[in-house]
Amino acid sequence: MKPQYITLHNPAAKGASAENLTEYADSYNGYKSWHLTIIGNKVFQELLFNEVGWHAGDGYNGPGNRSSIALEIGEDEISENTAKVFVACLIKEYNIPIENVVPHKHWSGKNCPAYTLLHWDKYIKEIEEYYKEITKEPHWAEKHKLSLQSKGIGINDERYNDFMTRGEVFALLDRIVK
Repeated sequence: MKPQYITLHNPAAKGASAENLTEYADSYNGYKSWHLTIIGNKVFQELLFNEVGWHAGDGYNGPGNRSSIALEIGEDEISENTAKVFVACLIKEYNIPIENVVPHKHWSGKNCPAYTLLHWDKYIKEIEEYYKEITKEPHWAEKHKLSLQSKGIGINDERYNDFMTRGEVFALLDRIVK
């Protein structure tokens, strides 16, 4: 499979632990249904990201099953925050547009992920913001800051664009001039 979508699900078994879900996926003899189980801060990979899952409800040859990475996400804020990191990284890794992060409902009409659908637009914006954060270009001075840090000179990276005080200039020069 060449991933083109990311499909989000919430567990059908309310209150299921990550261990319960991954044990079910590991012991199930039929097609594996999803790629990642995310409950709280625990993450288990059930399928490789290039393997087809059986999760979308759109049939054997459906694009949801055939081209989508599926995440089973717990119904709580911690699980959603953990998943947000993984979704943003998957978007980056597979060059998947944010519009292709979809609910299970997109493929089958099923009210899933029921918990996340209640705040879907906000959640997608949070994923998008996290993606922007991990893909933004570093500040032009970043390489110089790292070089100075390797020499034992620390710089507050919150103040890249601030002017240096005379005291900071004196301290810097004193460290440079031996």
